[in-house]
Amino acid sequence: MVDIKFFDGRGLNLSKAAERNIERIFFREDFRRVYLNEIGVIDYAPQVVERYTQGFMEAVNAEAIRRTGFRIVVDYAYAPTSLVLPSILNALGCNVVALGAHVDEFKLSILPEEFEAALGQLATICSALHADLGIRLDVGGEKIFIVDDKGHLLPGETACAALAVMALRQAKGGTIVVPVHLSRIFEQVAAQYGGQVRRTQLDVQPLMEAASREGVIIAGDGAGNFICPQFQPAIDGLIATAKLLEYLATQQIRLSEVVASLPPFHVAHREVPCAWESKGTVMRLLNERYRDHHRELIDGIKVIFNDKEWALMLPDPDQPVFEIYAESNAVDQAEALADECAHLIKELQKD
Repeated sequence: MVDIKFFDGRGLNLSKAAERNIERIFFREDFRRVYLNEIGVIDYAPQVVERYTQGFMEAVNAEAIRRTGFRIVVDYAYAPTSLVLPSILNALGCNVVALGAHVDEFKLSILPEEFEAALGQLATICSALHADLGIRLDVGGEKIFIVDDKGHLLPGETACAALAVMALRQAKGGTIVVPVHLSRIFEQVAAQYGGQVRRTQLDVQPLMEAASREGVIIAGDGAGNFICPQFQPAIDGLIATAKLLEYLATQQIRLSEVVASLPPFHVAHREVPCAWESKGTVMRLLNERYRDHHRELIDGIKVIFNDKEWALMLPDPDQPVFEIYAESNAVDQAEALADECAHLIKELQKD
């Protein structure tokens, strides 16, 4: 499978609507073929890595990271990031144990079981070496998966909350950007440090769009994607890794301590099959059913029951399913609320 991505003039992903327009025009072949004398050439920008590295180093507190002398384990996943990040980490004075530190085109796409095994291996190595941090980057260099100093692999939402807390401490406030389906823990920690939260749709394009606005200090989607607007308002796992090191160095704290300080939160997730032609009807019936409740319509329908309990019901734009997220005071209550919403969506399809 070939996955083609388009970016706008700012380097941000195109919106879903723009992507669909391109796909529609392409498959309908509703465009004029270019004349022979109009065919251009592919031009490559010069010194890309050098210019990227220069801007990268200007966006982090390199001296603080050097003074700390981190011991970290980095899994490059046999991807092209292994051609860029090692020299940056070397310049930052990090002692690195590198895994998959060369490009192997046969390992750029792996099975989910292999991926999980690689994460387990990373956690085991970090624990055995008493490393300060473990990082695995995805093939595109966008997502990062984090292992703390105790060898624990952090769930995506926990890692996002930990970085948000450290960013708020560092900036003494500011705005953090997260999608609408993540826990309300972000509002709690933002209020604690005099910051605020901006919620977006689940897609990465609105996340990047919001991150480009003034006052935003960090953005994350809870799935390993982070944006550090001080460098660029685009998803970048390399700068996210360096910023994590900077926060730990300047605040003189260990990542496991940050995670332990987070308020407890419990979010359950369900997927309910729903035919494409039924999605509009289900959304209309959900709006009618919850018209007397406090709702947020940023993406799908999010019903706020009280300060600690909410449910989000969202039609997936790419698959014939409804995504359900629910948060409550305890794990069993969150699971029960998610099950209740899943049952409701199944019943509404029958109606």
